[in-house]
Amino acid sequence: MANINLLPWREEAREQRKKDYFRVLLLVFLVSVLVSYLSLLVVKGMISEQKGRNDYLQSEINFLDKQIGDIQLIRVRKKDIERRTDIILNLQQARNLPTRVLDELVRVVPAGVYLSSIKKEGSQLLIEGRSESNNHVANMMRQVKASKWLQDPNMQLIAVHDEASRQLQRFILNVTVVNAAAVKPVEEIRSRERP
Repeated sequence: MANINLLPWREEAREQRKKDYFRVLLLVFLVSVLVSYLSLLVVKGMISEQKGRNDYLQSEINFLDKQIGDIQLIRVRKKDIERRTDIILNLQQARNLPTRVLDELVRVVPAGVYLSSIKKEGSQLLIEGRSESNNHVANMMRQVKASKWLQDPNMQLIAVHDEASRQLQRFILNVTVVNAAAVKPVEEIRSRERP
């Protein structure tokens, strides 16, 4: 039998397997690098997309915060306008109060009573005057109690003089003026009752 040397063929086959192994190893390395790169690109894209969403949400939050600030400013302005409106309504209701009080005083002052001064301090009316007799002052106090604009008559002073001298007696009467807002509903009720 002939002497055949198989060593170079085995060497060549081993070298070929080594080369194939390194090729596969290089191919696996390249594929893994490519997969890593693509996964990094996907993650970066997701991060940038989430960042865009976050920026959008933050801009909307800032817009809503600005609107909330505007709403609070509007509420403050509304309260100020309501306060001013209440003041104007109170002034409007009290506008004719002095005229009505003076008109009511003309109605409650009986004959024989003469007023010399009227002073208003807050809701109190200080009436000074002279009277021919105490009965006239008492009648005046009864009429003040029955009045819709005046109430709580309180005699502060009555100076009694000698009956023989026929001088008028001096008196000071304190009266409370009724708030115009409290009288208005009564007038409306009375006007509805009339045919």
